[in-house]
Amino acid sequence: MESKPPRPASEAQIQAALTNLQRLEAVRSTGLLDTLPEESFDRLTRLAAKLTGAPVTFVSLLDSCRDFYKSAYGLGEPLNTTRQLSGRTFCHYPLVSGEPLVLDDVTQLPVYGDVPTVQSLGVRAYAGIPLRTEDGEVLGSFCAVDFKPRQWTERDVEVLTELAHSAMRELRLRKALQDAETLNQQLQAQVQQVDALNRALSELATTDVLTGLSNRRAFDHHLKLELGIVDRRDTPLSLLVLDVDHFKRINDTHGHETGDKVLQAIAQVLARCARAIDMIARVGGEEFAVILPNTDAHGALEVAQRMRIAVAQAHCAGHQVTISEGSATLQSHEDATSLFSRADAALYAAKAAGRNRVVSAA
Repeated sequence: MESKPPRPASEAQIQAALTNLQRLEAVRSTGLLDTLPEESFDRLTRLAAKLTGAPVTFVSLLDSCRDFYKSAYGLGEPLNTTRQLSGRTFCHYPLVSGEPLVLDDVTQLPVYGDVPTVQSLGVRAYAGIPLRTEDGEVLGSFCAVDFKPRQWTERDVEVLTELAHSAMRELRLRKALQDAETLNQQLQAQVQQVDALNRALSELATTDVLTGLSNRRAFDHHLKLELGIVDRRDTPLSLLVLDVDHFKRINDTHGHETGDKVLQAIAQVLARCARAIDMIARVGGEEFAVILPNTDAHGALEVAQRMRIAVAQAHCAGHQVTISEGSATLQSHEDATSLFSRADAALYAAKAAGRNRVVSAA
């Protein structure tokens, strides 16, 4: 194929093109630099060699100071192993011009004859098609090389051009897959953030902010669940309702901040006295409730006394406080409202009887 090669680029033009930040970002964003050979690219270079008869064909990606060969057919050592070349190469000229470079005999023009690979590799004929993105950035070249002068045919150039387009389609596919993976990771991160937010919102909706215990809403829901278990398994269920004795006096004398600290300390004491299956909730200002699954009246009384003694012996926020408790065990066909009402009535009976005591509901 007789063609006049484009005016050779100067060293300054080549260096400017190689180090152009926008172009480098396009090259590096492919994610292919320094990657292992892949059949999808090797198939193209093998086909190029077969159709053109060239002994060497390759796909080069131009980094700032080296040519990286994503695929190379026919290269000997050490290039076959290192798969990269530093210094000026023929691929730099299509980079600057943006046009194919077809040289039947590279020694016929002094500028091309001075390219180092003419001496180091014995290159005599070169045909390179720029790998251009849709944004116009040249990533490298799809090339064929011969070690003796040869006349590249129009068909040779057409083959290389079509295979260059195929290489770019493969590059775009890889970039699309990378972008999709990045997007998927971002979406997963967002989903995790939403899940964490939902968990936090759910916790806020069911947790008493002051004490960290369950709130009344969570307590009511949990009690209904436990009643369902009783219906299925016919196991005992008990409930404690307790109140801090003379709590108003603490608030009035020492302030609400101290009162809050006392409630927090009591919550911790109660939590230490409970089992893993028990549920403790703050159901009012200074009122707490404890759901005791699989616990009969005798067991409930033992838990209640243990909690009462523990609170009385603790110095909650530096204050000696006591609690009064009402205990009720679920009766046949009883609902949540009735169970709570009986425990609450027993609590008032405990307070009326002098406080710092436990009263079991009838």
